[in-house]
Amino acid sequence: RMAKETLEIYAPFAHRFGLAKIKWELEDLAFKYLNPIAYEDIAHKLKARRKERESYIKKFIEPVEKQLRAEEMKFEIEGRPKHLYSIYNKMVNRNKPFDEVYDLFAVRIVLDTDIMNDCFTVYGILSSVYKPIPERFKDYISLPKKNGYQSIHGTVIGPDGKMVEVQIRTRAMHEIAEQGVAA
Repeated sequence: RMAKETLEIYAPFAHRFGLAKIKWELEDLAFKYLNPIAYEDIAHKLKARRKERESYIKKFIEPVEKQLRAEEMKFEIEGRPKHLYSIYNKMVNRNKPFDEVYDLFAVRIVLDTDIMNDCFTVYGILSSVYKPIPERFKDYISLPKKNGYQSIHGTVIGPDGKMVEVQIRTRAMHEIAEQGVAA
C-alpha cells in the first residue's frame, strides 16, 4: 500500500517540485516492492552489463570531449545511470523485452557558463560527431517544463550504431534539475 501510494502521490510531487533525484529514488524503491521479480531481473541484467556500459560510454565521450575542448568550452561530461523504473516503463510502454530497449546509454553534459545558447552550440558539436535522431530532440530551454526544468535532450547514434540519450544544460540548470527550484 505504501509503495503504491509513493509511486502515485509522492514521486509525482517530487517531480512537480523539480526534485529529480528524490523522484527517481522514490520510483525505484516503490518499484522494488510493487514488482520485485521485474525489479530484480532488470537490476541483475544491468549489473551484468555494467563494465560493457562503462566502456561504451567512455568510447562515446572521448571524441565529444575532444571537440568541446577544441572549442574551449568549460564542461563536465559523464555517463548517467538509467533508473530501473524508467527502464521498466520503457519495456512496458514499448512492449519490448530488456534486450530490445536500446537507449540504455545516457550521457549528461553540464556547461560552466551562464549563456543558455552555449547548450545549443554543444548540441551542434555533438551532432557533428554523431548522427542525431531529429524526432528525439527536445528543447526544454526555450520551453521549460512546469517545474522549471531546463535542458536539451537529444538522442544520437553512437559507436556501433547504439542509441545514446544526451542531456545538455548549464550548471544553474543542473542544480535546479537535481535539487528543484529551492536550489
